Amino acid sequence: MPVETPRQDYRHYPLHAGSTAHTRAPAEAVWQVVSAIGGNNRYYTLNGLWAMREWLDAVVGGPGRRRGRPEGRPIRAGDQIDSWRVSIAAAPELLALEFGMKAPGHGVLEFRVAPIGDCARVTATAFWNPEGIAGQLYWAAMKPAHLVLFKRLTAEICRRAEQASHDGKRSTNPIF
Repeated sequence: MPVETPRQDYRHYPLHAGSTAHTRAPAEAVWQVVSAIGGNNRYYTLNGLWAMREWLDAVVGGPGRRRGRPEGRPIRAGDQIDSWRVSIAAAPELLALEFGMKAPGHGVLEFRVAPIGDCARVTATAFWNPEGIAGQLYWAAMKPAHLVLFKRLTAEICRRAEQASHDGKRSTNPIF
């Protein structure tokens, strides 16, 4: 079992929600999709919900409407992806994004990719450390959306990884 580093202290936050999906695509294909999140790619599913939260953040003076991400190189710790800050980018296994919008607490969105033979598993988990009763109420209000969102998000990541993997295999096969 790997030793937990101080960078992963968010895993001890008291509140969390997430989902896991399995795919026939290899872990590297899944990582390519996971690490491309944000910017023009958006969030792969239910982008209307993401946009609504971004607008709400912008109304209260937060960075919610900020869009963009590094292009032309792998992401790394310290990078900005929309209103998120990359705290861990350990390809091809772990991406942790610190929540940057205004809210009563601190959050991290974590993606874990695990190879299973020639296939893979992807898990998306939101960790939340509330500040007071406002933070608890915020989490309670967001949790139902998280349960639907993360199930769809992990399924869509898998679908895109399988498509990319299939397209890559097809393009390397000569046509006679």
